[in-house]
Amino acid sequence: MTGRRRGAGEGGFALMLVVLMLFAIAVAGVTGYQVVSSEFAMAQQNRDGQAALAVARAGLQRFLGEQIGQVGDQVSYAIGNGVATVTARKVMEKDSLNHLYFIKSEGQVADVRTPLLPARRTVGQYAWHRLNPIPLKGAVLLTGGRFYIYYGTVNGYDHATTANCAGGGTAGTAGVGIPGGSSRVTAYGFYGGSYTGNPGAQSYTNYQAVYDTVGIRWDILSDPSFPVEFDGTLPNFSSLPADSFPIVRFNGDLTAWGSYYSGRGVLIVTGRLIAVYDFQWDGIILAGEFYYTSGSSGSVNPLVNGMLIGGLDQSKANNTSYIVRGDVKYHSCNVYKANRALSFLEVVPNSLYEMAN
Repeated sequence: MTGRRRGAGEGGFALMLVVLMLFAIAVAGVTGYQVVSSEFAMAQQNRDGQAALAVARAGLQRFLGEQIGQVGDQVSYAIGNGVATVTARKVMEKDSLNHLYFIKSEGQVADVRTPLLPARRTVGQYAWHRLNPIPLKGAVLLTGGRFYIYYGTVNGYDHATTANCAGGGTAGTAGVGIPGGSSRVTAYGFYGGSYTGNPGAQSYTNYQAVYDTVGIRWDILSDPSFPVEFDGTLPNFSSLPADSFPIVRFNGDLTAWGSYYSGRGVLIVTGRLIAVYDFQWDGIILAGEFYYTSGSSGSVNPLVNGMLIGGLDQSKANNTSYIVRGDVKYHSCNVYKANRALSFLEVVPNSLYEMAN
């Protein structure tokens, strides 16, 4: 007995069925791969997008934190595995001392597989540019201790005139501002030794009251990692424009000997400042510890044409301060120009938002 022979079309049908099944399996595999690949790409894009947002925020904060003096137009920072490009645009001048800026920061994070198509996120924030951060409160401001004046003078009346600058010739300011006021100031009258101003002495309650009046962040300006124009050295002032009043910082103590250390702008001494003989500074001096000047009968007295602020290091605020054969004369034009170098950005509250790319 023999089996039934298959028809001519049956073998072809089975083969077709197998091919169709293999094709279906292939399609399912490709579809599954595409789904998984798409989900992976979306997850990658989301991760890179979040990283780009973090880079944008970090760039904005760095710009706001490091900005001092004139506001630059654009700067880029390498942050993590991305780059933040920050641009600043002035949108309004409220008055001569307060300008409103819009700060935009774009963060970019590139995928090695698509380096020409980086993930981008952008944030923006408004900030006030405070052009006069230190209020004009006194020729000498001290945060504590006593103030002794031997042979020297402190004069708070304005020694600038309109010939020096358009705003010169003000009514002046206090000669000395110190916790306790005149009760903490002693001027020895023989061979000089005086203080005067409008008023002669201004009283504050404590260190914090004077520090708040000064209006600057000493912890930032005295930090060696905070960038300033000239750190540990003086510029060649003859090569600078006459209206350039830079920031100069010396970390630790400084004995400023005569004309070698003389100059203009903002002089920051994080430790103790001792100025002797022919030293002269036009602008603002910020000193961490007490201030001491010493001239001699055969030399020109040390002279500050502007403002002197001492005792900003709170741990040494009560150290006694002296002026011996030295003079401090308030000069509104020098103070105004030096103040510009210390100007900073103050963010407008609740103005941070993410921008569409």
